[in-house]
Amino acid sequence: MNHMLFDPVSYERVRRPAMEAESLPPGCYTDPDFFAAEQERVFRKGWVFIGHADQIAAPGDFMTDEVGGAPLIIVRGRDGTIRAFANSCRHRGCRVVTGEGNARALQCGYHGWVYGLDGVLKGAPQMEYTTGFDKADYGLHPVRLETWGRLLFITLDPETPALDAWMGPLWDMLAPYSFDDMVLARRRSIDLPCNWKVYIENLMEPYHTPTIHAGGMADKNEDPAAAAMSGNATSEFGGGGPEAPVQLDYGENFGALVARHTGSRGLLPGREPFPAIPGLDARTRDGSIWSWVYPALAMSCQREAMWFNRLIPTGPDSCTLVLGSCFPSETVARSDFAERAEHYYERLDRTAGEDVGIVGEQQRGLSSPLATPGPVCHFEKICHHHRNWIADRVVGN
Repeated sequence: MNHMLFDPVSYERVRRPAMEAESLPPGCYTDPDFFAAEQERVFRKGWVFIGHADQIAAPGDFMTDEVGGAPLIIVRGRDGTIRAFANSCRHRGCRVVTGEGNARALQCGYHGWVYGLDGVLKGAPQMEYTTGFDKADYGLHPVRLETWGRLLFITLDPETPALDAWMGPLWDMLAPYSFDDMVLARRRSIDLPCNWKVYIENLMEPYHTPTIHAGGMADKNEDPAAAAMSGNATSEFGGGGPEAPVQLDYGENFGALVARHTGSRGLLPGREPFPAIPGLDARTRDGSIWSWVYPALAMSCQREAMWFNRLIPTGPDSCTLVLGSCFPSETVARSDFAERAEHYYERLDRTAGEDVGIVGEQQRGLSSPLATPGPVCHFEKICHHHRNWIADRVVGN
């Protein structure tokens, strides 16, 4: 174990104000013990985004997931209610189901124990000879699940506050986008050769845009906000007060970027956007809101659409990126939806593809015994906030 990674003294420079601070020690992105501590103290303690209700749209639909190293089943019951359970048979702990599908019941493939969609044990072959055995005592362990519109969140900790309290003011800030009407139009997964924090930080800053996304999003410079979000700021990013074209906002468990700009950030230059979401207010109608729900969800809310980026840690130097594209039901019902939605997917696929290579290079560099923390650029203020949030939970003060 690298004990220095768990010594608060190692984070003195991380704790400084953003423009005086340094990034996390490189070992926070490479060390197996630090990764294990994140799983225990971060992913098992807070609310973690796991997907969209459209993934399990019909009664009997189920999907499997993993949060903080705990295998999970998420299933829609016959009553339409979505529930989550530990994916661990109450007999010998085997995963009950894998992948996704539709089922009348959930049957463990090892010894044939059968669970209802409500987690109740329905069948346990040959257990009638076991003294005192009662099926009512051996249902699947329930896991807390709450929804934000059609977005699904899990927490493994019974002491974690309710989801709306976890979100704080972000809940109301994003309310005009009507997440309960957002249809999941496409979902895509990409395995990445980097620590999950490497990629979430990449999503938090436009500093890399002029170099990595040249010829694409870097060319969206229609106005001061668009230029700043393309990494071409002419003043301090997030500075300038309430009238600034780009404002940064923070809560206990989130960071947000509110931008006022003319064109859509959901499309490459020259593409025509869908009509705006009905009911947007002044703050949401005049541009976009990018938000990062800690630990590992990034959401981009545009006038006409929303997409999410979920990072799933799979090891100290690997993770999975899940991209989801969501549109209002009225937009999805358009006759030209499939054709025009491809332009949004084009933007996401291109930028993700451009990022994949460089984050792998960063991971390799961070793994060097010669790597040291670097200074924080003004574009990286949300990265700085997130780093301190991680340090608070893994290391403490």
